Amino acid sequence: MTRFLHPWFGLGFVVAWFFQFINWKELMAWNDGDSRWLREIRRYIKNEDKLEAEYVGFYNGGQKLQFWEIVFGGVLLLITGLLMWFPEISGRIAVAMSYVLHDIAALIMLGGIFIHIYLSTVGQPGTLHSMTRGVVTRAWAWTNHPAWYRDVTGSDPRADYEEAVKRQAKRARAMESFERSEIDPKISTPDREPQ
Repeated sequence: MTRFLHPWFGLGFVVAWFFQFINWKELMAWNDGDSRWLREIRRYIKNEDKLEAEYVGFYNGGQKLQFWEIVFGGVLLLITGLLMWFPEISGRIAVAMSYVLHDIAALIMLGGIFIHIYLSTVGQPGTLHSMTRGVVTRAWAWTNHPAWYRDVTGSDPRADYEEAVKRQAKRARAMESFERSEIDPKISTPDREPQ
């Protein structure tokens, strides 16, 4: 039954894949920033930078790379699948090669999906929330996609980041001061009456 259903499910995958390709192809157009991002992928993997590079837009080079891996993998799966489905037309050598290429394409796509799942859950905190809710925080946007943040808000992502860091430091100092009870004696607190 699985052998019978597999080609039909494969055709369903190709139809869905085709519409996704049409929907996303403009957003996934490769540019110089994506090539720069790919050259710096070691820094991304090691999480050496708190912020993505300023040229990273709505999608980074890795996300676009996975999109194109799925596009080319889908084409390869379609071609090799058809050759295996109709062996009387394609011939024995083409079918034998198709089995190997079909499996390799499927494994590469599966590996990409596992990486995608990791990065969308534990690897990049806040990403799963953004995918399930359709919104992101300003901090998440300027951290992960600064060029997109600039386009949407008109603000400099680095300046907004620095301002947020200053606010957090000021808040931390205020909390520390409060905990040490070094606050202004004129201010009422739950355990101390104003003087």
